[in-house]
Amino acid sequence: MARQKGIFKITGTIGGINFYITKGVGYARKAGGGFDGHAIRTQASMQRVRENASEFGHSSSVKKAFRLALLPFMNEVQDKKFHSNLMQLFLQLKTLDMVSERGKRRVHQGLQTAKGRQILRQYDLTPKNKVLEALCKSTVFDWPSQTLKVSHFNLAGIKAPTSATHLGISLGILDFDFESLESSLVVSPTRFIDLDAEPISFELTPDVIRSSVHTGIVLMGVRYFEVISEEVYGLETLCGVRIINII
Repeated sequence: MARQKGIFKITGTIGGINFYITKGVGYARKAGGGFDGHAIRTQASMQRVRENASEFGHSSSVKKAFRLALLPFMNEVQDKKFHSNLMQLFLQLKTLDMVSERGKRRVHQGLQTAKGRQILRQYDLTPKNKVLEALCKSTVFDWPSQTLKVSHFNLAGIKAPTSATHLGISLGILDFDFESLESSLVVSPTRFIDLDAEPISFELTPDVIRSSVHTGIVLMGVRYFEVISEEVYGLETLCGVRIINII
């Protein structure tokens, strides 16, 4: 490998030499080498590569289906690392599959283990923040009634955006089949809390109550709003979403 010299740097392949740029520095090296698709598909020495590729593809499919299932609840509440972190979650869960042979390990089998369910329950969909942490300490979820009970929640001491007047809190219950990738999601009406309110207790319940057939995942989301004369404006400053229970 050699560095490109001169004012202008190029990318591409010319005369058997690959030209490319990394972090503003131009490099050149002889083209060729590596493994082609045929070798990966057929050579015995590439068996582990094929196994890893198969499991990666499966985990990627689960990630996509799960992300789309969450979309109506999460909207744009996604940081830059959301996709890569979610992928790492499902790659970790599939490694807990102890019943399938390597290359065929699956996320839904990993979730049959106590550790797998613990990992999912403790997974942070969005970065930690003080609002969610304080709220989680005040909540209890009742599965039979699918009711989130919030007791003596206090916003005092929690910094909010300058233009915000209210905090909106929503409950979502996702029933997700990690094998077929089918899902259903029900959401509660948003509860608006005045930022100047005294400690408050309330309950959230979805508009439609459905029993979970597969993996039930309870979600709590928070966001700041500006309310002016009963007109509600969602602010760009988002708090986040957290998994608070699974069944």
